Amino acid sequence: MSGAGAVWGILTALALVVLAVIALTGRVRHLGRRVGSFECALRRPGQRDWTSGIAVFGSGRLDWHRLVSLAHRPARSFVRRDLEIVGRRPRGPGPRGVRVVEVAFRYRGEDLELAMGDQALAGLVSWLEAAPPNEGRP
Repeated sequence: MSGAGAVWGILTALALVVLAVIALTGRVRHLGRRVGSFECALRRPGQRDWTSGIAVFGSGRLDWHRLVSLAHRPARSFVRRDLEIVGRRPRGPGPRGVRVVEVAFRYRGEDLELAMGDQALAGLVSWLEAAPPNEGRP
């Protein structure tokens, strides 16, 4: 590869990285500004690492989007009538002084955990309790 070709290759790669960062930042800002969105992290019980994300309340489901992803669709969707909180425990202060709570829940037989601020938890509990009668638990 010639010197000029190498320079163009590096500039092209750099431009692609910059575009990816801009797209990722725009996606996160868009999700974070949606009505009913909140920051949270998701993991399966027994796993050590959490995956950061943004959850968005819908009329009958909770959509969870990975924070670091260019996908427009949620990584997980939880139908309200099949989502059940089975436990919670305080985790201590998180970023910006927000009290973080770990919430254990069951979705269609699968156990999962969400970590979120206590205000987001209050919103989640209210959203679950506000289900219309025809959305009741089976």
